[in-house]
Amino acid sequence: MATDSQRVAQAFERHYAQYDTDAVVQRHVAARLDEAIGRFCPGLSVRRALEIGIGTGFLTRLIAQRYPEADWWFNDLSPAAFDWIPADLSRVQTLPGDAEHLPYPDGLDLIAAASALQWFDNLGAFFSKAFRVMNPGGLLAVASFAAGHFRELSALQPTPLRYPEAHALADWAEHAGFRVLLCEGWTETLLFPTMRALLHHLRCTGVNGRSTAAIRTPAQLRRFEELYREQSRLPADGHLPLSYCPVILLAFKPEHTAPANFVTAPPPDFC
Repeated sequence: MATDSQRVAQAFERHYAQYDTDAVVQRHVAARLDEAIGRFCPGLSVRRALEIGIGTGFLTRLIAQRYPEADWWFNDLSPAAFDWIPADLSRVQTLPGDAEHLPYPDGLDLIAAASALQWFDNLGAFFSKAFRVMNPGGLLAVASFAAGHFRELSALQPTPLRYPEAHALADWAEHAGFRVLLCEGWTETLLFPTMRALLHHLRCTGVNGRSTAAIRTPAQLRRFEELYREQSRLPADGHLPLSYCPVILLAFKPEHTAPANFVTAPPPDFC
């Protein structure tokens, strides 16, 4: 099913003020992606960089501090995302709109995206476009969500939610021409006291899932919570789990050999 980018943007804009508080997993993902960049690419020189889906700046603040001399292009679907950019980030151009379909600037040394690629319909095309505009030796640092993500919600749908296997990101990157440094997935489970609290969390993090679209009355909410507990084998008074399955990928555009400023990773660890 094709993603309605306007609907996604509106969902984020309605709850933009709450996103920083509620998007705890997305904050963890951004920190882990930034840490991986520092660990595997300690000597990376970045003059021109693009971040896709800056949101409230979880990743932006970290990597902009890591590469303060870079010329930055910041992208987001929502115009509100550009309002928080501080004045001391002066070498910034904004690139509003759907990053899956926008042209990217040429000659990039870094393309980064945290918790944005899950909204793309054609990840293979994204990796190919990223490869074309990147300088040799440049780094692609992205995070998304993989199979098993929101598994509890997916189990209640006639058509399950579809997320790629974690290794698929590495496969797409390599098919486009990149060399993979790291592909790492894990699971984080959040707990909520009620279904109302769980759905509030989804709304505040920009998710308007098909699985909850039919919940319009208190009776429907109670029945949905009953089904949720039954399929998870939970007691009537237990907390409700919601599983996130993030995956991060680091890959570089090769020259003739791997650049000396990259650290060779151990074998990929998939969730």
